[in-house]
Amino acid sequence: MSGRPLPSSFDGNDDFYNESGFQKVLRRIKEEPLVPIGCLLTVAAFTNAYRAMRRGDHNQVQRMFRARVAAQAFTVVAIVAGGMYYSADRNKQKELWKLEQLQDAEEKRQRWIKELEARDDEDKALKARLERRRQRAADRSVGTGTESVAAQARTAFKEAREARDAVERSKTEEPAIAISKEDVTNAQDAGNVSK
Repeated sequence: MSGRPLPSSFDGNDDFYNESGFQKVLRRIKEEPLVPIGCLLTVAAFTNAYRAMRRGDHNQVQRMFRARVAAQAFTVVAIVAGGMYYSADRNKQKELWKLEQLQDAEEKRQRWIKELEARDDEDKALKARLERRRQRAADRSVGTGTESVAAQARTAFKEAREARDAVERSKTEEPAIAISKEDVTNAQDAGNVSK
């Protein structure tokens, strides 16, 4: 297994970390600024009508209620006009979002494929090393005298050089694999690796 954490399906997915309600309100105010203005005008008209009613000024009350109706009409028109105006923009944003999601999904897929290929190569290299060790162990049991000692020294030197080269390659490559304890115990059980 590699020492690096596995890629997550939520990497780079901003929608997974949803925006707060306040951030959403601010975004909507920036998108359609006329709607909150109309709401503020309506509240101001209600407030002035209430004050005029407390003073007993009926003419001012009537004017403020008419202003309230006008402010509400302005707000409704702003909502409808903003919806029509921004609908094309929203559709473009949705299409752009979909394209970005497809591109991100393809990039994640390519990263996964690269990671799996690297792990497969590392697994094959590990299996080849274990097979060479098994073969050497079989050769040792067959070999005799000084010839087998010299052959063992050559293969040990060759393996050490290959291990050093593999370590240097793993430093330049992104994924690296570590031999698990289970692999070591399996190899020890087979008698191929000394404790």
